[in-house]
Amino acid sequence: MSGTRLTIRLSDVELDEIDDFIARHPEYRNRSEFIRRALMEYIKMADRGLLREKGLKVEMEDRILQILEDYVDYKYFKDMSDLITYVLRIITSNGELARILKAYTQGLSSLRLSEEEKQKSPLP
Repeated sequence: MSGTRLTIRLSDVELDEIDDFIARHPEYRNRSEFIRRALMEYIKMADRGLLREKGLKVEMEDRILQILEDYVDYKYFKDMSDLITYVLRIITSNGELARILKAYTQGLSSLRLSEEEKQKSPLP
């Protein structure tokens, strides 16, 4: 593989952790490949705002995430946080969020059994 050679210093404990991980995950052929892939994944996560100590982690389908990332890449938004804040502001201001949450909670309450129903058909 061509590229720039980079020297890093790792402790014995860190190397042991990497080696143990590679032993459990044969898709990584060696330390260099592991470190390259780990760095790229870290960059993606940092760009998505998933590495902050405080905040909210949101998991979504890859195709939806790609669409949102495209809007950021096209510079419609400065970052993912800016995009999500905008979307939440819009659905909150027009009452859509309230309607979504109301429908969701009504769906949940229809799944709950009343005390009377629970006594009629006790769970095993």
